[in-house]
Amino acid sequence: MSARPLRRRGVPEWLKVDNAGKIYPAARSQEWMAVYRLSVTLDEPVDEALLSQALKNTVKRLPYFTYRLRRGLFWHYLEAQDEIPRVQQDAVNPCLPFSPGRDGHFMFRVRVHDRRIAVEIYHVLADGTGTMTLLLTLVAEYLRLKYALRIPAAAPYILDLREKPRPGEWEDSFPVYARRAARPRGEEAAYPLRGTPAERGYLQVTTAIIDTGRLSGAAKKYGATINTYLAALILRALADMAAQDPRRRLRTRPVKLSMPVSLRKYYPSVTLRNFSSYVNVPVYPTYGSYSLEDIIRIVTHCMGYEMTEQLMNARFSSNVLAEQSKAIRPVPLALKRLILRLMYVLTGERYFTTVLSNMGRVDLPEGMREHVKRMDFIIGPGRSNPLSIGCVSVSGQTFLTFSKTIRESELERRVLTALIREGVPVTVESNRRAKT
Repeated sequence: MSARPLRRRGVPEWLKVDNAGKIYPAARSQEWMAVYRLSVTLDEPVDEALLSQALKNTVKRLPYFTYRLRRGLFWHYLEAQDEIPRVQQDAVNPCLPFSPGRDGHFMFRVRVHDRRIAVEIYHVLADGTGTMTLLLTLVAEYLRLKYALRIPAAAPYILDLREKPRPGEWEDSFPVYARRAARPRGEEAAYPLRGTPAERGYLQVTTAIIDTGRLSGAAKKYGATINTYLAALILRALADMAAQDPRRRLRTRPVKLSMPVSLRKYYPSVTLRNFSSYVNVPVYPTYGSYSLEDIIRIVTHCMGYEMTEQLMNARFSSNVLAEQSKAIRPVPLALKRLILRLMYVLTGERYFTTVLSNMGRVDLPEGMREHVKRMDFIIGPGRSNPLSIGCVSVSGQTFLTFSKTIRESELERRVLTALIREGVPVTVESNRRAKT
């Protein structure tokens, strides 16, 4: 179908892949691609026909999400299209790679099961902020259609579908705010989690449901935020595991927790594309034993230092300057793909042990709040790191999700046991299959 209707709405026919997204098509393999998932669970079963109509209405306001990935001579690029994806039935196994034969040319899919609406998205297209905006705007429109509710637009995630798309929403904000000063991109290699590979192609998911008030109270005992407190619990568990690892060579490496940081808090960007950086927080098990208070101090001071605007800018500016290099620009895409793939294999996941991506507390507007019972954030499998952790809080509950491709449950067992010992009750759910 022609892209002319999009042009009439002021939407460009094509876009460059943003600076952060360029690595993912090159690093993709037949068995792996960078996919993650956000979902909402409502109070009643979802009407699939109404959801399909809501999706159609939503992408008219958010046409950027329907772009498809194309290969150019020098870089991948995004091409506009007017089609929209069909709503799919959900699967027990989330975050499967996208298949062109099944998913068309789209880089996101909407899945439904009973009361749950899920969006799974290829990281080339957007970060968590953009995807949360798509999901919650879609859910708000669905509730409007079903209950004749007028759910107000609410920053930062729910947009007014009566408005026209804004050009800033598909801006690549990295080069807009980058400066000439850059940080070296190399880091000390992190201790790697390893284990028995789980069933091939199957992502094991364990979700801990925690009362947010109780969790906040436990964190405040240490003068910490929920994010810092959870990070410290994870790092302490990792440090204990590394100290007991029989592989002496690996025990000397620091355990590192990678924590994504949205750059929108530093700059007036309204982009729905990737605009995030990260901080890798290290703990060195060979230096001695650590109390929880020790690690909370490490996380607090490391994040406080690294999250200054100047250091955040210098980190992402190094990637922008590399992309803009006169030596790189004329290199054909085929060779760029080989270089980027090698860079990702050698450094992409080597600098952290696992990731904690916390969407924080999502405050829903009146009318929507009564119908949303929970939210979940699942990070798809890493290319080499076997475990990731996603977190989101809504309606007084925090949902902490461990997703992994190994059978061992040592890390989540240690973290959740520590929470219980701290006086924070935990309810656990899992999609783990019984051994056959």
